[in-house]
Amino acid sequence: MAGGVHRGSVHSCRPPTGALATGEQLASSYKFERFHRLLDVGGGSGGLSIAACQRCPDLTATIIDLPRVTPTARAMVGEAHLAERIEVVDGDITRDVPPGRFDVAVLRNLIQVLGPDQARSALRNAGAAVEPGGSLIIAGHVLEDNRLAPAAAVRINLAFVSIYDAGQAYTEGEHRGWLAQAGFTDMEVHYGASPGGASIVTARKI
Repeated sequence: MAGGVHRGSVHSCRPPTGALATGEQLASSYKFERFHRLLDVGGGSGGLSIAACQRCPDLTATIIDLPRVTPTARAMVGEAHLAERIEVVDGDITRDVPPGRFDVAVLRNLIQVLGPDQARSALRNAGAAVEPGGSLIIAGHVLEDNRLAPAAAVRINLAFVSIYDAGQAYTEGEHRGWLAQAGFTDMEVHYGASPGGASIVTARKI
């Protein structure tokens, strides 16, 4: 669970459209052409990295996820003819600092499936691999501090608490505290900005 949630098969013909859409959106809206090394944390089938690298020809990526998931990502990266630019590594982000150094890290639909301690560890370990001045982006459902909005996050939070042992949609304040502990500043939340009504959190490594 710590590396991401994926129920697909290595025989799937393409990554989920949500991951592709998010990768395309982030690459275009957040100017990924300024980045060179992307860390895709809990990258699942690899759709986010594939879309970002297809849009930004100078971008390379590393996908880190659990060993039961990475064969699917390797297959999808190979089908996209991007194996020379996208590396897939086995790892548990709640336990391990990813190998390499990066100027941007993205966590899509990950924090919300972890317990609070795991979420804190995941952000700390991902942050340790980001260069000073680099960026961290969280795409997922975030609640306002009163936990009453946005409506999409409130609704899906009911599903999270039923499906996952410890996962839930966390508040802006909780994200802000964890990111500060991980060495990030200038956090901004863009509610409902991601495909499917999820939010996007951005922060800068000190």
